[in-house]
Amino acid sequence: MPSHKLLDAVLMVLALLLSLALVASLIQLIWGGDVLQTFNRVTSNIIYVIFALTIFLIIVVLVLENSSPVHTLAWIMVLIFIPVVGFIFYLFFGRNWRKIKLFNRKELFDNELMEKIKLLIPGFNSALLNHQLEHKLHRLLKNNSKAILTGHNEIELFNDTGIAFAAICDAIREAKHHVHLEYFSIADDSTGRYLKDLLIQKAHAGVEIRFIYDDVACWKLSRRFKSEIRRAGVQFVPFMPVWIPLINSRMNYRNHRKLVIVDGKLAFLGGLNIGDKYLSKDPYFGYWRDSVASFEGEAVLSMQAIFMGDWYFVKGENLFATEALSRYLNSAAIKHVQRQSPVQVVASGPDTDHSSILQLYFSAIANAHRYIRIITPYLILNEALLMALKTAAISGVKVQIIVPGKADHWMVYWGSRSYYQELMEVGVEIYEYTRGFIHAKILIVDDEVLGLGTANMDLRSFNHNFELTALVYEDSLAREADEAFYTDLAFSKKLELEEFQKRSILERSKESICRLFSPLL
Repeated sequence: MPSHKLLDAVLMVLALLLSLALVASLIQLIWGGDVLQTFNRVTSNIIYVIFALTIFLIIVVLVLENSSPVHTLAWIMVLIFIPVVGFIFYLFFGRNWRKIKLFNRKELFDNELMEKIKLLIPGFNSALLNHQLEHKLHRLLKNNSKAILTGHNEIELFNDTGIAFAAICDAIREAKHHVHLEYFSIADDSTGRYLKDLLIQKAHAGVEIRFIYDDVACWKLSRRFKSEIRRAGVQFVPFMPVWIPLINSRMNYRNHRKLVIVDGKLAFLGGLNIGDKYLSKDPYFGYWRDSVASFEGEAVLSMQAIFMGDWYFVKGENLFATEALSRYLNSAAIKHVQRQSPVQVVASGPDTDHSSILQLYFSAIANAHRYIRIITPYLILNEALLMALKTAAISGVKVQIIVPGKADHWMVYWGSRSYYQELMEVGVEIYEYTRGFIHAKILIVDDEVLGLGTANMDLRSFNHNFELTALVYEDSLAREADEAFYTDLAFSKKLELEEFQKRSILERSKESICRLFSPLL
């Protein structure tokens, strides 16, 4: 039996014994009795043995996974020194399922889709790429994720969430055949209900609606919301539902993608979730700064193929095999796009052999010549990315990073701050956004490439979540994103090294403790 299956079996037994112990304790509390006391004592002893064996087995599995020594040792230390808390934390966040059969099947299907999509896209001559960095990144993404280089695309950047959401709704309102949506988080508030009512209206009009939502991120979504949208004919499907969180191996691998495709010819990709908070209606967060881009052209075919692979994974319906395939992969509808804006859409997740977006960031940073500009809500780095950023700065490359000035997840916020000092010591400029909360995910390098999508610059996005990033090889769009970056700088406070070093021992302690857990997140 494979180690992961054996571990699951032990965890199931442990959960059963814990349940029996709980029932016995309740009965004893109500009725008492020597027999029940004996039963409770024996059950407790069995649980202690199973618990110890489980921790031992977890440590064996961690060693056999041949992960990074830092990651492995961090988990071993947590399990040994804080066994109960560490055990629970491991069940939620620690298990590595990158190459299990479930994800292997998805990867094979996705690769098959991409190979067929290539036949629908006119070959774009990569020699037309203008810069050496573009050629290197193109080859990387082609090899690590089979990302297709598309040539003819019209791209519009949205820096305001209200305008972006309005554009998405307008496009859905004009849909004639189908709308495909994939979102991490949806709230049952005025914004979520507005989108729900619009989708119901389109479903009643005969438009096919397929909607993948992340089960864990949408746990608070009401049953009424789900039943109303499903009764209207919208196929509203959870991604990897988790019924028993503490013993379910799927808990840690979430769909963080935010994608909308309308009639196979227009797509929206970015960091924007669905809810009032994301439209600047939350008093704590205030103005919500996010990034979204719309795409018309050949890149839409790549995004549609990625959605179809995800749909097959969650629903088992192979849209690629249907007779109406041409309406989903609408190559005829995108031929009118003449503008040459080369784009590669890269998908990353535990279903792939490589951490594709992590490798993209590393390569782009390592090969920059003049500047690197990054916007990210979280900054949790592994040793490779940390070294790449520091090396670039020491080499004279101007590195600027904008992060939020307030926390939405306190552990990630304080863990992120633990990296600031050593980055600033080598010349990296760190800015905290003060206008509200910044949630954009942007990478700009040398006015040559622009990366945008759903991946945060943290280990969870790079290693565990299903993510999407569009890499745009066009100088004019990189410069447009550059202008937006400088606008964000005007609403940001630059952290000065001398001042930052004066932070209190309490702040330093929070940073250090949260950083210790960062390899585990």
